[in-house]
Amino acid sequence: MLPYLTKLSIAIMVVFLFYHLLLRRLTFYQWNRWYLLLYSAGCFLIPFIDINPFLQSSRLDEHTLVHFIPRVSGEGIRFAVSETPHWFVENWIGILFVSGIVLLTFRLMVQHYSLVRLRRSAQLLVSDNVKLYQVNKPIIPFSFGNAIFVNQQQHSEQELKEIIRHEFIHVKQGHTLDMLYAELFCIMNWYNPFAWLLRNAIRQNLEFIADREVLKKGIDKKEYQYLLLKVIGVSQFSIATNFNFSSLKKRIAMMNKMRTAKVHLIKFLFLIS
Repeated sequence: MLPYLTKLSIAIMVVFLFYHLLLRRLTFYQWNRWYLLLYSAGCFLIPFIDINPFLQSSRLDEHTLVHFIPRVSGEGIRFAVSETPHWFVENWIGILFVSGIVLLTFRLMVQHYSLVRLRRSAQLLVSDNVKLYQVNKPIIPFSFGNAIFVNQQQHSEQELKEIIRHEFIHVKQGHTLDMLYAELFCIMNWYNPFAWLLRNAIRQNLEFIADREVLKKGIDKKEYQYLLLKVIGVSQFSIATNFNFSSLKKRIAMMNKMRTAKVHLIKFLFLIS
């Protein structure tokens, strides 16, 4: 298990750094969405790829730099000094790994149960393919699955229209599936800080998508940004798409950023291929 987790962690780090350094500033949000989902999922397969034939055929295994990389074998990572029995270390690593998964899975189940309870207590305003619920307590507007949750008393009629339009995009494009995937991805890689950074990148990019689609409808950009500033707070549901995501400063910056020229799409595809 230890060699697999080591290779998996390295792959996740590479995927995030590639996105953060090269793709994050581009306005190809839909393409970024699929990059984050597919390449992060691909990280689970990368450890099974045997690169030894490539190293041997290109004689890279003789390069001095390669010998500085810790050896990964069936017995784990071998360092110069190791007096503790491998079975003892690996057993404790296994227990710690599983315990983290169990705790975070329980946390996810508690959040989902809280959402179910909130949905049962909320008043159904619109019963259609996309449902609209009135929640009679202070909340940040959010959506989950095919449902949008708001508190009408907290917003004017115009504000509600724009909030619902924003969350409607999340619902129609199935962003809840992305959010759930990001949570499960972090559960399986809870020990890796780059997994949490990828989770945040997935969530942030979904907000970029929704913001751009709302602005396409003709709403004044400044009014929309003021609305984001007004509806401020932290939601208790990390598995839901919230109207006011925490990285508000970055969202406003991306709204004001000129769209990346389509000619750069070729470069984008070349980079991720």
